[in-house]
Amino acid sequence: MKYVRIDTGPDGRSHLADERWPLQEGDFTPPSPGGYFITPLVGANDVLMMHHPPGYRDAWHTAPAPVLGVVLRGQVRIETSDGDNRLLGPGDQFVAMDLTGDGHLMEAADGEAYDLALVLLKDGLPAAAGAGQ
Repeated sequence: MKYVRIDTGPDGRSHLADERWPLQEGDFTPPSPGGYFITPLVGANDVLMMHHPPGYRDAWHTAPAPVLGVVLRGQVRIETSDGDNRLLGPGDQFVAMDLTGDGHLMEAADGEAYDLALVLLKDGLPAAAGAGQ
C-alpha cells in the first residue's frame, strides 16, 4: 500500500515522497483466516473528519502534529514549498510530517468539495515506515 509523505528538509522547505507501508502477514482478527497483511501498529491520539467546500484552497501551513490523512471524497492537490505536487483521490493516503519550515497547501483539484479523515499520530510513524519499502 502506498502513501504520500510530506516532510521538511534541512533547507526548511517541504518535500513530497512516495512511500510504502511496511507489511507483514496479518493475524489481527482471529479467528478470521490468514492471507492478509498488516502494518505495525501506529499510535494515535485523535481522529477527525474534515469537509472542504467547492473551490477551497488552503493557505501555506505546516502540520499541527504528525497526521495520517485519507481522502474520502473528491480530488485534492497537495503542493509543497519546493514546488512539487500530487493529485489524490478517494482512498489515497498521505502522512504530513512537516511540522516546521515553509509547509504545504491543499486545494480542491477540480473545484468540487472534498472530504478527509485525519488521524493525529501519537509519535509519528514507526521507524520502518517511510523507509521506501
